[in-house]
Amino acid sequence: MGLAEALISIPQSERGGEIAQRGFDYQTCWALSQMLEYELDGKNYVFIFEYHDDVLILDDEAIPQKLTFAQIKTRESHWTASSLSSSTKAKPVSIVGKLFIHQRNFSDYSPELMFVTNASFNLCEQNGGKSSFNANEIKDEYQISFKQALRDQVKLDDARIDLSVMNFVQSSLSLEDHITHLKGKLCDFLSKKFGDSSSLSINVLVSLLERECREKSKVKSADIIDFTDLISRKGFSSLAFNGVLDSLNASNSMRPDWEMAKALFSDLGKTSIQLIPLKAAFLQVCIDLNRNTKNPSIVYLEYAVSLYDEVKLSSDLKLYVAEIMQKIDELSPDYTLALKLGKKECIVVYSIIKTLLEGGEI
Repeated sequence: MGLAEALISIPQSERGGEIAQRGFDYQTCWALSQMLEYELDGKNYVFIFEYHDDVLILDDEAIPQKLTFAQIKTRESHWTASSLSSSTKAKPVSIVGKLFIHQRNFSDYSPELMFVTNASFNLCEQNGGKSSFNANEIKDEYQISFKQALRDQVKLDDARIDLSVMNFVQSSLSLEDHITHLKGKLCDFLSKKFGDSSSLSINVLVSLLERECREKSKVKSADIIDFTDLISRKGFSSLAFNGVLDSLNASNSMRPDWEMAKALFSDLGKTSIQLIPLKAAFLQVCIDLNRNTKNPSIVYLEYAVSLYDEVKLSSDLKLYVAEIMQKIDELSPDYTLALKLGKKECIVVYSIIKTLLEGGEI
């Protein structure tokens, strides 16, 4: 039986994540930050949410050969050997035990086990600030307690316990501000992937990626029919990730840019000296219009688009721009002071280009 078939046929251990969604924001940010690293390294991957564990990572969406089971937990204080391996009546299987259930169930496929957290660990003699280490690197006394826990909780004999397959990772993502940290990583990723040519909105990209991951996690495991169904409904692959980037890039190619605006400003009789501050204002307008929150530039653009008049535009461009600004000031006098004249002019020019692009005429 291949790994793809095994993932469907081997029953899952008890899972509560699909219902509780505990810590899913942090979990998603970590998964996405890992995807960015995989992308830059040129790795193929599929991240599957809330299936067998918090995150299941495969190396291929068609014929997987490698798999990693990852638990992602947040915590205010550091982790100890006891907090990781002890069991209670309410929770008879510990964190380490739950991970090694995967090692037992999928032993034919040499799975890797990963425990990811924001908190530090108190496990090694000389941690030396290491953010990642294997379970066979921790203190001998803790290795002994881990092995005893695995014998008692998972019913593994010594011959089947290999602590080297389990990796502890302290993520660099902060607990309180992981979204901001992820945005920083995305900025770095886009710079490395596209150079300075990228005009993708980080806020839009983060929102789309988060939404994709969240929707995947909501699909009930019981509804999965086969491996193909698992990948399409609960998996987020390199192909899907790049599909999001491509769709945004395609969308951006249909957005007004400075070169388009510059041609209209020239028709408005602007001199080369006047174009310099106008360029700065136009670029700022583009930034404003890409923000998720409503702001004066967005509202002003909505008015400008609603007042678009193709006949008047074709008749006299300069008069058209002046009249649109005057009408908006009359309809919403607050913007007379909220936006400077140059910015208003830029927004009206933006609205003209936007309308023409969407109408297929330019």
